[in-house]
Amino acid sequence: MSNIAVSSAPHEAVAHAHDHAAHEHGGHGHGHHGPANLLHHFTDLAQQRESNALGMWVFLVTEVMTFGALFFIYTLYRHLSDSAAFQAGYKAPFAVGSALMNFELGFINTLVLLCSSLTVATAVYVAGVRNKKWLVGMLALTAFLGVVFLGIKAVEWKHDYDVGLVPGLNWNPESYLAGKGYVLAQPTGVNGQAYIGDGRPETVKEYGARRLEEIRANEAAHGGHGGHGGHGAHSDEKPKPFQAVVNGMQLQMFFVIYFCMTGLHAIHMIIGLGLISVFIWHAKNGIFTDIQNDQPIEIFGLYWHFVDIVWIFLYPLLYLIAH
Repeated sequence: MSNIAVSSAPHEAVAHAHDHAAHEHGGHGHGHHGPANLLHHFTDLAQQRESNALGMWVFLVTEVMTFGALFFIYTLYRHLSDSAAFQAGYKAPFAVGSALMNFELGFINTLVLLCSSLTVATAVYVAGVRNKKWLVGMLALTAFLGVVFLGIKAVEWKHDYDVGLVPGLNWNPESYLAGKGYVLAQPTGVNGQAYIGDGRPETVKEYGARRLEEIRANEAAHGGHGGHGGHGAHSDEKPKPFQAVVNGMQLQMFFVIYFCMTGLHAIHMIIGLGLISVFIWHAKNGIFTDIQNDQPIEIFGLYWHFVDIVWIFLYPLLYLIAH
């Protein structure tokens, strides 16, 4: 009996140790003690918030590099085209392209995005104070303003297509430009040179005025519908007198850059609207307000502010050059 008793003690100790280890292992397997929104690979919420914020800022740096490449291309081609236009006696093509933009709609869109920055900043604040009703409302209002912005851009792009200002899809702007008082000089060289006569401003001006009269006479002979979207197609607009001659290839490059910039910006807006629609659903379910889990709203706010800031740079570069 004594041998059995002695021999059983080690087994009991082993069993007790095994149960204790299993308990500890099970505790680690089901997560450590802490807030429900604390992920297992972070020690505390402070570390988790810093890591999430750092990840978002790194992402925004890559976005700056992406848009920065487009801004560099814009700067380069604007410098080259302005120099070529000066030498040939033409109007700077980027200034002409800017003059063809709808200044009023661009200004309205700028106000819309500035208001959306205010609403998303308010959403970040009310998420921090756990106000569910206001959070849902501010996110919904931000989404509405984003849709308004894209709607206005769609109207602009539709007009550009109708008048023949979309490179690759519908580029035939001669008639529309004639209604604005501009005459295209088609390029004769690989770099877009298009000199007229001796290149003197007087010669260019004489050619432009004569060519403008030829275009308008041709449109009148065809019932005022020459070309795609000519000034005859917009009878409410009075044709303007001769303004200048512009290089057609370099003007086309302006619109290539314009559509690349505004198109990429619109893609970011669409992504933002997709995210905000998910966040609205989560906000209604109290995911951000029932517990202290407001950082996703803060992270989204950084993204939305970045998109707004990009437009603040695009607006003067594309819409205000001619003004």
